[in-house]
Amino acid sequence: MKLGAQFYTLREKNKTPEGLYNSFKKVKEIGYQVVQMSAICQIEAERLKSFSDEFDLPITVTHSAFDRIINDTDALIKEHITYGCPVIGIGSMPKEYRDSIEGARKFMEAIRDPMKKMKDAGLRFAYHNHEFEFVDLGGVCSYDLLMEELPDLNFILDTYWFKYAGRSYLDYIKLMGNERLTNVHFKDMKEEPKGPICPCGEGTIDFAPVVKLCDELKIPYALVEQDNAPALGDEYEQMATSFNNLKHLF
Repeated sequence: MKLGAQFYTLREKNKTPEGLYNSFKKVKEIGYQVVQMSAICQIEAERLKSFSDEFDLPITVTHSAFDRIINDTDALIKEHITYGCPVIGIGSMPKEYRDSIEGARKFMEAIRDPMKKMKDAGLRFAYHNHEFEFVDLGGVCSYDLLMEELPDLNFILDTYWFKYAGRSYLDYIKLMGNERLTNVHFKDMKEEPKGPICPCGEGTIDFAPVVKLCDELKIPYALVEQDNAPALGDEYEQMATSFNNLKHLF
C-alpha cells in the first residue's frame, strides 16, 4: 500500500496553477507517493499531468463535479486518460438525493450511463462516503443500496465518516476488497464518538489494522485527508504530521 495526499486538504493553497504546483512540490518533499485531485483550480489536463510527472506523484483518483459526471462525461474521461488517472470519483451524493430510498435510486439512475461509459473507456467510477449514507431510510441505507444495486460502482472509503456513523470500516473493506476499493481515505477523529477531524496519528483511529488488511487484500492506496486543515494552521505542516505518524506502517 502506498501513502498519498488528498489535495482537498490543501484546497486553499491550490486556487492557482502556481499554488497547485507548489503543493505538488511540498507533498513530494514530505514523502507522499501518490495524490488525489479534489477542489483544485482550473488547469489544462496536460499541464496537470506535467506536474504529476515532474514530481513522480501519480494521480490515483479525483473528486469530480456531479454536473460534469452526468453532462460532460466524454471530456471528463479524456482528461483522466491524459492524467493517467484510473478512477473518476465523486465526493458526495447531491443533497436532493439523500433523504429517501427513491432519491438514492434517482441518483443511481443518473450515474448509470456515465459509469458505463467510464468502464468502456477502461476507467473506474468511485463514490466517497460521508455519514448520511448510513442513515436508515426504512430498513436500508443508501450506502448498502449503492453496493447492492450498482455492482460496477467502486468506492473511496473514508475512515472518519465510517467511525462517525458507527460503522466498521474494516468490515466494509473486507466486503469490497480490491475489486471495488482501490483508494481509502485516512482521516482521524480527535475524540470519540463524533469528535473533530485531526492529523492522522493524533486521534482515536488505529490505522495499523487498516494498512494490514488493505495489504492482504491488495488495496493499493491510502490518501490522507483532513477537511478542517485550513482552519487549524499551516496545512502543509499538518500533512507532514500525518505522514510522519503513519510512515512506519508502510
